Amino acid sequence: MQQARRFMLTAATIVLAATSLTLSACGKAEPTAQTQPAAPAWVLAAAPDGAVGIAESKANAGEGDTVIIRGRIGGRAEPLADDSPIFMIMDLSIPHCGENPGDACPVPWDYCCEQPATIAANAATVQLVDADGATAASSPASHGFKPLDEVIVIGTVAPRPEPTVLTIRATGVYRVD
Repeated sequence: MQQARRFMLTAATIVLAATSLTLSACGKAEPTAQTQPAAPAWVLAAAPDGAVGIAESKANAGEGDTVIIRGRIGGRAEPLADDSPIFMIMDLSIPHCGENPGDACPVPWDYCCEQPATIAANAATVQLVDADGATAASSPASHGFKPLDEVIVIGTVAPRPEPTVLTIRATGVYRVD
């Protein structure tokens, strides 16, 4: 009888402790705030004025010129990567494959429906740099940019070994909504 009584007291104590723990975990705890990493300096909050297309920039911009260009992330199957501050953009005048009626291209941002010469004439490479001109530490993909996003890029024209090459050392990128 005494053993049964001890067993009942022990069981009651365990139930009481478990109930206390359960109730203390309910309701009164404040939710913890999740902090988002700050956007790097190259992510622009507002669109810069005066953007022109890539083809126009290729025709008129020289090494060292400051340019503001508007384009769409694309031009190859992987125009940007999670670990690279370099990406490609295409002139908006060139439709991506998904804009062509009846095209079922699974990777419309690679512009495979266009001739290679058309892609070369209307593509630019963007290299993100910081205020000192050093390559940026983060990539556009790590900040939510993705293929087919329309962007406005501001930066300086890098050396142009030939007229079809346009590389922008960008200090700012704005994603157009």
